[in-house]
Amino acid sequence: MKPKRVPLHVITITDILEKINKQYGEIPALQVKLKDGSFKALSYVNLGRRAVDLSSKLIQLGIVKNDRVAILSQSRPEWSIALFGIISCAGITVPLDVKLSEKEIQFILNDSQAKCVIVSAQYLGVIDALKSSLPELKHIILMDDSDRKDLILLKDLKMKEGEQKYYPIHPQDTSIMVYTSGTTGVAKGVELTYDNLMFQVRSISDIIRYSSKDQFLSILPLNHMLEITGGLIAPLYAGSCITYAESIKTTTLLALMKETRTTNMICVPLVLKMLHDGIMKKIENLSQRKRTIFYALLNISKFLLRYNIRIGRLLFISIHREFGGRLRGFVSGGAPLSIDIEVTMNALGFRVLQGYGLTETAPVIAVNTFKDNKFGSVGKPLPGVEVTILKENEQAKDGEILTRGPHLMKGYYCNPEKTAEVIKDGWLHTGDIGYLDNEGFLFISGRARNLIVLGAGKKVFPEEVEEVLSKSRYIKEICVIGKIATKGVRKGCEEVYAVIVPHVDAFDSEIQGDKEKIKDVISHEMNRLSENLAEYKRVVDFDVWFDELPKTATRKIKRKVVAEIINNSGKSET
Repeated sequence: MKPKRVPLHVITITDILEKINKQYGEIPALQVKLKDGSFKALSYVNLGRRAVDLSSKLIQLGIVKNDRVAILSQSRPEWSIALFGIISCAGITVPLDVKLSEKEIQFILNDSQAKCVIVSAQYLGVIDALKSSLPELKHIILMDDSDRKDLILLKDLKMKEGEQKYYPIHPQDTSIMVYTSGTTGVAKGVELTYDNLMFQVRSISDIIRYSSKDQFLSILPLNHMLEITGGLIAPLYAGSCITYAESIKTTTLLALMKETRTTNMICVPLVLKMLHDGIMKKIENLSQRKRTIFYALLNISKFLLRYNIRIGRLLFISIHREFGGRLRGFVSGGAPLSIDIEVTMNALGFRVLQGYGLTETAPVIAVNTFKDNKFGSVGKPLPGVEVTILKENEQAKDGEILTRGPHLMKGYYCNPEKTAEVIKDGWLHTGDIGYLDNEGFLFISGRARNLIVLGAGKKVFPEEVEEVLSKSRYIKEICVIGKIATKGVRKGCEEVYAVIVPHVDAFDSEIQGDKEKIKDVISHEMNRLSENLAEYKRVVDFDVWFDELPKTATRKIKRKVVAEIINNSGKSET
């Protein structure tokens, strides 16, 4: 008998496990590919059982309602067991970014006063190194095997008959606490409630329409809120199978997508750019005749997109087969997506739904949908979410984006002052700049804190400059920042500066190892492309790095880190 989808309107976060394991039983819920090529799967029934086993153990250890329990691990099925186990005992989950430094992890564990951490073997050494400086941390639960007596092994946990397995929770209780640096650079714990999570899950489920036939490929880290709501809880509600990717390398992703016949994926623009560039690289290796035919068909498809006629899936069947043949769409967030890549991927027959949100909004504020989509925008606000634009004057086209609604965080943990700085009269001040068009679609112009303010008072959004220059096939990554001029008439003022990672394979073989020649080619490209920018927005100078730019766990470029390197040392990295 075909399992019925769990109706979202009758389910709450507290009974999620009981509902879904009754509905979907032995269907694989979560899986990861092992080194021998096989898949290790966890069924819905076993996910529920193991979460209850963990919850029971946490209660025995003295974890009570609202105690913080941290998770430090790469994405894997045990991460989800940890999350649902913490929820079941009414604890507050503190997901840790595995890319944080030991000092940053130490701060979060101490600030949250976490009493327990659930960790994978890969990051156990971090906790061992910090233990003596974590006075509140009492228990360590390991996701893997170990002979150490001071550790509790997740796999050995088994609830005994008569033991308590749940603590009651309420919609306005804090469910999860995600630390974000925000605009101040000081990590703050964003308190999100069960109501916040359920609002997001319902909204995303209405858009994506997951089912038990869906195969979801998870590539974002699970400390990322969009992956928790849209890439974990929402698919599980519908009985989908989630596969965790160990790498975001194009070859790895395509192999997994083909093998699992992936239907949905949440990603960041960098991943879409990698997939797009991989397709185009293969096209360039075709014969002249086949390339001409391909680009002719692509242009026809792009033209028809203007009238919402989609023929890409029919025209480019062979490309879709490389992606598994069942892909319904990508949800893209976290950073601006190039409109060229967005249009091209759609013309090829791939649906790309670009969205926008913040950790403080649990996270989605607005998103394009399969029915309502406008290229270049981040979609319309979710039903029930309000968005307004705070303009400097009535004539301004854009201004700071403000939002309020059921997606809004409870506040920053133990930090009412910082909470009051961003939430005023019920409106969250996002710090992002944008505008709403006459159809209600939201467009992002830039981020207030990224503004480059020139000596003459002109303001430059680095994202706008990056969008124009990234169209060069010679530029793999680019980060535009404000650099303090050290000489000339602009001394002491900000000027537009760029750090570029070249696409080395795009250069002729004889200059691939010559930085100065590579820089000359890129300089020529920048001059050509900058004709589309106002003169004051053009890059004054730039540096070339051959290592990838520093990034967060969700693959956003750490603009602040790049700026500090450039402004403090003035030296390049090669």
